[in-house]
Amino acid sequence: MRTMKHIIRSHLYLTLMGLGLALAACAGGPPAPAPEFATPLSNQVEAHADETGDDHGHLEASQLTGELQVVVVPTELVVGPERFAVGLFDAEGNMIHDASVHFHYYDLSDPQQAVLESEADAYRLQEPEGPTTIYAHQRSFERAGDWGVEVEVRRPDGDAAHSRIGFRVAADSDSYTPGERAPALRTPTLADVNQDWTRITSAAEPNLAFYELSLHQALSNGKPTLLLFATPAFCQTRFCGPAYETANSLYQKYGERMNFIHVEVFGGLPDPAANGFKLAATVEAFGLQSDPWAYLIDAEGTVVYRVEGLFGAEELERQAQARLGL
Repeated sequence: MRTMKHIIRSHLYLTLMGLGLALAACAGGPPAPAPEFATPLSNQVEAHADETGDDHGHLEASQLTGELQVVVVPTELVVGPERFAVGLFDAEGNMIHDASVHFHYYDLSDPQQAVLESEADAYRLQEPEGPTTIYAHQRSFERAGDWGVEVEVRRPDGDAAHSRIGFRVAADSDSYTPGERAPALRTPTLADVNQDWTRITSAAEPNLAFYELSLHQALSNGKPTLLLFATPAFCQTRFCGPAYETANSLYQKYGERMNFIHVEVFGGLPDPAANGFKLAATVEAFGLQSDPWAYLIDAEGTVVYRVEGLFGAEELERQAQARLGL
């Protein structure tokens, strides 16, 4: 097992008075954002170019007709490449599914003065057959410490709103990050449980190919690997989404060219409640405290990409094609 390193996690599930949003997750409680950042920025600013070079007109005070509540999807953000993602809710606690979203990132090194670091449009990612939508942006964080983001939202009915939240970026992670070697762990296979798949997956209709190889075997067969940590039946986060189905759809396209491994988040299947939903040994060894996570590992055994929470097949496929040469 890897030595666990102390980090400050940036789990910013925003609790909104009177709404009682149930945002329970496997990770611990959120750190408090910088109090100064709770004050809205002035909307009276001129349009300026975003990171794509296009002009972006900012919302003015007269356009702000709705209220906005923001939840940060990742339970941790670390220095280096990350997918920053948020879930959005209106004043009644209803998830917002149909917005155009723009991020302004702020450097909060000096809590008395928020400095605009960059901005970008978010892309929408929606669960195909469910009620979950997030808004995400692939970017790289160059330093650890305090950050802020202003989330601008425009909806088709003309409503517009923004909200500012603080978050922290850690210098390092308890888990494995891009550029690090994946550990040669013995993940559960069908051979370990006498072909009784109910002991190693909670999927109602499992893809048994996900349990043919252990991770240590996959890392030595010369193929890249998609490693999925997810629990189809017992997800305890708001933004878990259809991770298993997403991995299965990619298997249909790349099953001959990649290894696909699923690891259940909880041990004690088929009834993890009997042991208090204790995390599976492999999940603990990977330093994870939330779900789901997907890791892309190249043929040499190096982690090249990781993503947490809701992710789509197209999103993950783009990363696999770019990093694994598929």
